[in-house]
Amino acid sequence: MILTIYMSMFLVLVCIDMGIKQYIEDTFEKDEERETLVPGLVLRKVYNKGFAFNILEGAPGLIRKSSVFAAVGVLLSDVWIFLKKKRKAGKLGMTLISAGAFSNVYDRLIRGRVVDYIGIRRGNKKLSDLTANLADVYLMVGMMFYGVSWLAHRKKKVK
Repeated sequence: MILTIYMSMFLVLVCIDMGIKQYIEDTFEKDEERETLVPGLVLRKVYNKGFAFNILEGAPGLIRKSSVFAAVGVLLSDVWIFLKKKRKAGKLGMTLISAGAFSNVYDRLIRGRVVDYIGIRRGNKKLSDLTANLADVYLMVGMMFYGVSWLAHRKKKVK
């Protein structure tokens, strides 16, 4: 039952991010930016052909292979954590990490680039140039949940 809840959450999160990416692809021009109802938050269409911050964008083969390798690592981590009893924060973290990884790896393998669309417009130029997507947010939040779970479990072992 619990596994079904996490799998359902995974599917919903992936569908939300991939749906927004498709909307951005279909309705925005490259580098187009639109205001949102939240001050300072914008939607924009930016392509990332590399890893974070376009690192290694000139090596698409390496990017694809590394992405598949990382996805296999995430899958193995999923199997490991879901075989454990309890560890709800870790399971939630891995569900978020898996959803983010799947969506971005799909983009890299199928589209040849990741579609980023969440931007912040502030006085700081470097901050304003950053663009992400929900999959990136899932990854960050998932790592926080997983890290807290790991630390809590480690503390119990030490006692």
